[in-house]
Amino acid sequence: MEGELKVMKDCPRILVLTLSFGSGHVRAAQAVAAELRRLAPRAEILVIDALEHSSKAFRALYVRPYWAMVRYAPVLWKRFFETRVKGRHEQTAPAWAFRKGCPEVFTAIARFKPEVIVACEVAACEMAVIAKRARLTEARVVNVITDHEAEPVWVKEEICSYAVATEYVRDQLCGWGAEAEKIMVTGIPTAREFHIETDKRSERARFGIKDERPLVLLMGGGQGPTRMDQIVARLCQCETAMHLVAIAGRDERVRKRLARISSNGEVNLHVLGWTESIASLMRAAFILATKPGGLTLTEAAQCALPVVMFDGIPGPELLNAEHFVSNGAGIITRNVNETVAAIEKLLRNEEWRNVMSLRSKRLSRPGAATEIARLVLDGNNEDAAIREQRLSA
Repeated sequence: MEGELKVMKDCPRILVLTLSFGSGHVRAAQAVAAELRRLAPRAEILVIDALEHSSKAFRALYVRPYWAMVRYAPVLWKRFFETRVKGRHEQTAPAWAFRKGCPEVFTAIARFKPEVIVACEVAACEMAVIAKRARLTEARVVNVITDHEAEPVWVKEEICSYAVATEYVRDQLCGWGAEAEKIMVTGIPTAREFHIETDKRSERARFGIKDERPLVLLMGGGQGPTRMDQIVARLCQCETAMHLVAIAGRDERVRKRLARISSNGEVNLHVLGWTESIASLMRAAFILATKPGGLTLTEAAQCALPVVMFDGIPGPELLNAEHFVSNGAGIITRNVNETVAAIEKLLRNEEWRNVMSLRSKRLSRPGAATEIARLVLDGNNEDAAIREQRLSA
C-alpha cells in the first residue's frame, strides 16, 4: 500500500510500446498495462501497437518479409536470425526506416511526454532508443523480453532496466554487454485471468460440454500456422473421443480451411477465429497443441496444461519449446504425424498427462506482471526523489 501511495503522488505517464508480430507481444503489453493501472490508479497509461498505424511501405518491407520467411522458408529465417545474433547486430532496421514507417509512434512520444517507455518487443526497444537519441523524450526505457532467448539488439546504453523470463536470458544479455544490476528475472507477464483457480468441470460447463470427452485445444498464434488444418483433419479421423477446439486467430484463410473439415462421431470439432476466451478454454482443456510462442506457453503453465508443440519458428520459439521439454512439461513434434500421435498418446495415458500437468504448473510465475509493474513504478519513484532533492538543494 505504501508503494501505491508513493506512485499516486506522482501520477506518472507511462507508454507501453509493442508490435503485433503474432498476438503474444500485444498480450504481454496489455498484461503489464493492466498491472500498472491496478497498482497506480492515477497513472496515465498509453498502450501503442506500432504496426497498427504503420505505413504500407513499412509493412511491405519490414513485416511481410518476416512472415514470408517464417511461413515458406523457415531455414532462411533461421540463418538470418543466427547471423543477426552471431554478428551482434545493433538494429533490425535503420533508424530512418522506423521514423518514416511508424511516424505516429514518434508523434505520440513527443505529445504524451512519457516518463517511462515499456518496450515489449525488440523493435519497440529500438524505437524508444531512437526517440531518446533524437531528444524527443527523456523517458526511462524498460525492456520486457517475452521469450526464453534474446538477441543483441535488445542491449542499448539507453536502457534502464530489463525484465526477462529466465537466468539464461539474463546471462545472454550480460554476455552482450548489459549491466547485470539492470536485469531482473521476472518471468513472462500474463493477464490476471490466467491466475484464477477453477476446476475443469465448471469451465467445461461454460462451453456447454456435458459429457466426459476430454477437450483438446489447438492454437496457432495470432496469424495461424500453415499446417494447422492438416493436424485438425487428422485428429478428426481419430478413434480417440475428444472435443477439439481449433483457434485460427486472425488468419481468415486458416479459419475457412478448418471450417471445411468434417469429423467422425468420436470427435466434436469447434472452429473459432479471434476469441477473448483463451484463459477459460485453457482451464477447461486437458491438452494444448500449439506453436511455441513465449506468451502462449506461459499462459499454458499458469493453467497447468501439458503442451504438444509444432511449427516452432527457428530462434526464440524453438528455445521456448526446449525449455518446456527440458522441464518435462511438453513434447516437440516435427510433423503432422508426430503431432497427432503425441496428442492421442497423452489422451490415452492419464498418469503421464497428470505428471506433465504438474510439471507445467511448476513453470508458472503468476506474479510476473506485478513484478514488472513494480520495476517500472519503483524506478519512477526513484526519479521523483532525485527531482525533489534537486529542487530542495
